[in-house]
Amino acid sequence: MKIELLQTFITGHPMIDGEHAEIVDMINAISDSIAEEDAKQCAAKLDQFLVVCDNHFKSEEALLANAGYPDLKDHAAFHAELLLKAKAVKALCIKTDEPDRLKRCFDEMATLLIEDVVRGDMQFVSFLEEKGLIRKIDPQVKSTTPN
Repeated sequence: MKIELLQTFITGHPMIDGEHAEIVDMINAISDSIAEEDAKQCAAKLDQFLVVCDNHFKSEEALLANAGYPDLKDHAAFHAELLLKAKAVKALCIKTDEPDRLKRCFDEMATLLIEDVVRGDMQFVSFLEEKGLIRKIDPQVKSTTPN
């Protein structure tokens, strides 16, 4: 099973959307490892995923700090919580070579992305729009790549 970055989840900020696309690519790479039932490869890809997520969170928080986002502290705490969850998922992969548990890794990674984009990032989109840092997004316009 593969996931894709839906147009409705595009924030309109090129850096953020590009990093979200990279996270989707990492999740899909983990999915490939699961399909191959390769626990070691899954764990290695989860290591890469954690780095990609951590880098994304840092760059996003820097952007929000520079913009004066009033809820930055809460958003940074949310990011820290997501990283802890991702590390827990990685522990599942390391401890097993069972296909069912590996599939749970993928499910958790997909959930992590959705939580980041929907619950977290969509909260600051209107703030960035007001600041003129992103353009307004029309979800009816179809695009396959983030801007």
